[in-house]
Amino acid sequence: MADEKLRPSARHIREVNLRTVLHHMWDSGPVTGSDLMASTGLTRATVHDVCEELVHRGWIQEVENQREHGDYRMGRPARRYSFRPTAGVLVGVDCGLHSTTATVTDLRGRSLTRHSRPFSSDRHSAEERLDVLSRTILEALEATSPAVSQVLTVAVGIPAPVDAHGRTVGTANDYWERMNPNIAGHLAHRHGWTALVDNDANLAALAEGWQGAGRGLENYVTLIAGELLGAGIVEGGRFLRGARGGAGEMHFLNLVEGVGSPFGPASLLRDWVREAVRDPEAHPTSSLRELPLEDIEAEAVFAAADAADPLATEAVERLGARFARIVTALVVLLDTERVVLAGSLAPSCTRILRIIERDLPQYVHPPLPDVVASELGKDVVSIGAVRRALDHVRERALEIDLLAPRSR
Repeated sequence: MADEKLRPSARHIREVNLRTVLHHMWDSGPVTGSDLMASTGLTRATVHDVCEELVHRGWIQEVENQREHGDYRMGRPARRYSFRPTAGVLVGVDCGLHSTTATVTDLRGRSLTRHSRPFSSDRHSAEERLDVLSRTILEALEATSPAVSQVLTVAVGIPAPVDAHGRTVGTANDYWERMNPNIAGHLAHRHGWTALVDNDANLAALAEGWQGAGRGLENYVTLIAGELLGAGIVEGGRFLRGARGGAGEMHFLNLVEGVGSPFGPASLLRDWVREAVRDPEAHPTSSLRELPLEDIEAEAVFAAADAADPLATEAVERLGARFARIVTALVVLLDTERVVLAGSLAPSCTRILRIIERDLPQYVHPPLPDVVASELGKDVVSIGAVRRALDHVRERALEIDLLAPRSR
């Protein structure tokens, strides 16, 4: 009787075989039964039986197998199967402070379309946030092929702490609560979609581990450097989220000497330089004085620094020294291998990286961590959201009926 209890059930074995074959095909091109036998160790009968079920479930299809030119061998050609990446779509969303961007991909994460919509202001209401989010996703979906009708998962990144259940709780912070007015519940109730919500920095870290500077690393930090700072922390190959999703929030920088706030380069460079140009005696030859005040943004300051503008150079030097202390705090706390500066300003951070490299040895004992700029640009959060949705679908693939009607 004890042996019977320990013996895996036929149903369990069946599910293991289905997952094994499906996940192999998810990452490969068309394969024959012999290919699957070699890669999975399953028998020919089991392989073809499993493939028949996966065809019936809509995940794979049998494809024509024509003999290659000059192949005159007798007998029936081997049966070939392929994964169906357009059997459904994933939606990855960056729902930030200023706008929301939805990226629609196939089931391998390849982008099909992207659509953005701005909010009316940084103080937009929760109702507007949910409405713009819905409209942005629907408009992105409308631009995809009519043949692609199944939304399997929507993942949304927001600039607020998010716990393991997609909630922003226990914060008593009006800004954070406005950023996540029960987004998952809204998308499920209004559209019938499976919806996941996560912190934007966590999703940026996921993107870096998938396609960027975190590939192959077990320990790294992705620092989103925009209006505010936020960190996605990977430790031992896993996300460090915290009890309520607050790991990686940067308000502790209020206590760090030489930093004093969690503001990022977008707000700091804008405010510093606008304040300076109001003083007629501060760098009177700066080209930034020729710009309307409202046009002085971080990108313009970085560009002017590259052209050796004295005011811009001074501001970027100040910012770099500040970032050296921020990186030091993260490295001392987390003993991480790499810090990735991510976000739309990452391509402009070359000078910042040089200053960090210069100053870091003053604060950190060797070996020093790598500090690099992300190459994923402004799409880093939506890329991470796509990966979050893809991981969710792959994990639960056998629970999904691709042939059942699903909202678009």
